[in-house]
Amino acid sequence: MHSTQVSFLSTNNFESNASICFLDSRSNGFFNSIIFLPNSIFQLWELNKKKQVPISSYRYNKIAFPSGQHNNSLTIEFKLSLDQIVDVHEKDQVITLKGTLVHHWFDFRLSWNPSDFGNITLMHFPGEMLWLPDIILYNNAHGSPWVSETTQIHVSHDGRVTWQPPVVYDAFCNIDIEWYPYDLQICELKFGSWTYGGSQLNLVHLNEDRANESQDSEGENVWKVERGVELSNYQESVEWDLLSVEGIRHKKWYPCCDYPSIDITYYLHIRRKKLFYTINMIIPCVSLASLTLWVFYLPCESHQKIQLCISVLVALTIYFLMLIDIIPPTSIVTPLILKYLSFTMVMVALSVTFTVFVQNIHYRAHYQPMPRFVKKWFIEKLGKMLLISRKTEQAQYHRTAQHEKIATMAKKNTPPPPKSVNSLFLELPMLNRSVSVKIRKPSVKAVKNRMRRLLSIDMTDDVRGCRSYILVSRKDVEEISPETVKDTDPDREKLRKAERNIHFIAKTLTDERKDQEAEADWQFVSLVIDRILLIFFTVTITIGTVLTIFSAPTMCDDREPIKIN
Repeated sequence: MHSTQVSFLSTNNFESNASICFLDSRSNGFFNSIIFLPNSIFQLWELNKKKQVPISSYRYNKIAFPSGQHNNSLTIEFKLSLDQIVDVHEKDQVITLKGTLVHHWFDFRLSWNPSDFGNITLMHFPGEMLWLPDIILYNNAHGSPWVSETTQIHVSHDGRVTWQPPVVYDAFCNIDIEWYPYDLQICELKFGSWTYGGSQLNLVHLNEDRANESQDSEGENVWKVERGVELSNYQESVEWDLLSVEGIRHKKWYPCCDYPSIDITYYLHIRRKKLFYTINMIIPCVSLASLTLWVFYLPCESHQKIQLCISVLVALTIYFLMLIDIIPPTSIVTPLILKYLSFTMVMVALSVTFTVFVQNIHYRAHYQPMPRFVKKWFIEKLGKMLLISRKTEQAQYHRTAQHEKIATMAKKNTPPPPKSVNSLFLELPMLNRSVSVKIRKPSVKAVKNRMRRLLSIDMTDDVRGCRSYILVSRKDVEEISPETVKDTDPDREKLRKAERNIHFIAKTLTDERKDQEAEADWQFVSLVIDRILLIFFTVTITIGTVLTIFSAPTMCDDREPIKIN
């Protein structure tokens, strides 16, 4: 004998007369008869004394609580079937879910013997016709917490009632943005009866045999199910990984009431997927931080160091303002991305400060003396340690080597050491008083030779002591007679004037060279400071980036999301 299902057509006013139809398996799909409901839902006429309709003859009242026959407690098996995580609104701290609420309970008024009614084992009723439990979401954020869609109810012959209405909930979720965008959220969905206490309506897990009894942090007994949410129809979210769905039944006593309050709370552990936020948020921020390093590699002569720092700072400020509209405003914690942005902005601000200092060092004038320890540490030691080549030192080395080579060749070709013009002038008066000096008129060739030797200058002493010497041999001095000296007094004055001019030129060139070398020293010090700051900022930004990003717990969380078969 085959079982039979009966479907009742929906009616707007089920207290008035309504028509129902049923299908008997023995009639091969034809309607046996049409019956009416006078004054109640299940008060039907007997048809031909065959008892083909499994309905009691008493009046059914959907307002009456369907308590058991032997006690006043009704047990409802409850479970949430999650279909989709629609969205998580961080700013509003609301999670939007779509799913189905599964209810199972027993109503002894809706039971019958299938053998007496043509093996009818299952009937379908509109939701408006039967009593429904008032299970609501306590932490509902928007809209009505009640079930808005009253779908059909399945009633079995043993009185077991199954109701599965679809729901879309906006639930409050305490969003912890400390590790945003690498955050892990735990959202609670608390379900319970709005009207009945625990002594009347006993709310339990649908899979009660899988529940493990334990105690919570307050010492209350709880019943926990690891997979408390049904995920057979779950559609995976593109933004969140679903890690676990615990269901915990709480039975608490409150001071206001003498009966317990029972609720079932589901804990959804969701983890934000990293790829989207890494590409669109972290990488641009790291790139802006990396631009700070090139400030110290850019030469001071380009006059663009300050402009580069300010440009990076403005870009970070705009990026900061964009994130404020996304992240929920809170003063409890600082999000991870804002921590890194603040760190980057501090580094950029420091780069501006240090760049101004380096520019000041680079363009210092020659009259500002360099301290001895600065020259010792930055030029002699740190410059070599940082492998910074200095062109001025190479040029000075080549000049010194060239001078030494010329001096060596001059010593080999000139046997007697020359005398300076000062020695010559000191000896001239003695020559005038000397009787043994032979007075003779010098030849034109001798005068030219003396003038040529008088105009020959050794510049080595000019660089050191800023003194010029004109070389004259003793042999030429002995050839000068008093008459010649007397005749050549204007020439001697010209020689003295030439000596003063040459001395001035040599001193000017020496001072100019010293000024250039002093400025080159300051520029070299600024280059060394730039290189030190480049290394310091590279190490600091790298360590800060790694420590900030990898401090998020989800970076070390290797748990796999729940796989839906």
